Amino acid sequence: MGYPKKIKAIKVKQPFGDFYVCSLSAKDIIDLSFSDPLRYDENKNLKGSQRKLDEKGRVKSITSYINGNDTAFPNSIIVSANYNKKGLIEENEDLTWKFSPLEGNDIYEITIPTSTKLAAIIDGQHRVNGFKKASIQRQEEMELLVAIYFDLPNPYQAYLFATINYNQKPVDKSLALEQFGYFTEITESYTWSPELLAVHLSKKLNIENGSPFFNHIKVAPQNDDFLLSTNPKEIDWVVSTATIVDGVLKLISTNPKEDSNELRRLDEKDRNRNQIKRKDTTPLRNFYLKNNDLFIYKIIFNFFKVIENELFKPAIGKTSYIKKTIGIQALFVVLKEILNMNLETDKNISQDYYKSYINKFKNVDFSDNFYTASGIGKSRIQNTILLSLGLKTFDQIKNKDHISEYKRLLNINE
Repeated sequence: MGYPKKIKAIKVKQPFGDFYVCSLSAKDIIDLSFSDPLRYDENKNLKGSQRKLDEKGRVKSITSYINGNDTAFPNSIIVSANYNKKGLIEENEDLTWKFSPLEGNDIYEITIPTSTKLAAIIDGQHRVNGFKKASIQRQEEMELLVAIYFDLPNPYQAYLFATINYNQKPVDKSLALEQFGYFTEITESYTWSPELLAVHLSKKLNIENGSPFFNHIKVAPQNDDFLLSTNPKEIDWVVSTATIVDGVLKLISTNPKEDSNELRRLDEKDRNRNQIKRKDTTPLRNFYLKNNDLFIYKIIFNFFKVIENELFKPAIGKTSYIKKTIGIQALFVVLKEILNMNLETDKNISQDYYKSYINKFKNVDFSDNFYTASGIGKSRIQNTILLSLGLKTFDQIKNKDHISEYKRLLNINE
């Protein structure tokens, strides 16, 4: 079976987040998945997110078992779809896995467009590697149960791995505790990596009464149809945790993995983010290094509070792309550009300050057919807003045929 592959799956609803159960041949799983063993290098640098492979022991014994006559693996391989080997959400929509509902409440079709490795193994890497050393015939003929999470941020992958394996003897306890460090309440905030801070702020934005994201953030795929289908009817829109975490990260780090590694190289007693030496150009970098999380939170809160009042609320009940995933993603880019322009000279982060910017594009009709629920739609929203703010010129628009559309939407006469 070539690509694209279309596979039927059952949706499973759980408090942590929904996932999809299907069967794939062992060969398909080998081709599509990857794992990054969790280990320390000689510099005390923590690498990867999985237990270290036991090639000579467990993998070898699993391969021997696979090649036998009575092989059975009823437990599932758990993966997170749409993450690349760099630990980032894959932005190329031609490569990403997608799902769509079929007849029935919980039956879905998953589409895998290419053989690009975009399934990060959360649990089951020894079984997958055992199959790698088995016969090709056995790889192709044997199906395995697979549980697929979509767009699950790296810290949540780590948390799930630790939750599953913490009490199991084969897992090194200290490494599992490192994974739990993503979510434990006893770690000091000054030791937090950019990813942990981003997760913390996304959770705070979701639970703080009065927040523009109050009850609007869900651990779920970034698929708008899915998000809305699982959303309480009284809430008009919802966005995934991955969208918010990714947006926050882009304000504080260009390489969060390396920042995390640099923190772990430090002795525990000296571990403090103000000791990170890596140069970085993100606008809120210095505030992250100085542990000024409240300032970072207030910037995001105030910017999106004005967005809520001026754009989200007027669009209640309407199909506006500004309150969809692509709109939120574009707005984080806009916030980054505003901060890059003024933060060094102007520390005003009040809602009135952001309103002076947002007033310039609040009358744009983001439900216009020019915008689409795709990466292209995100770029068009982004371009529209940046043009309205003077942070981009028409000469910088790559597709010149679209200039007239931007002028129409911005009510600019030829």
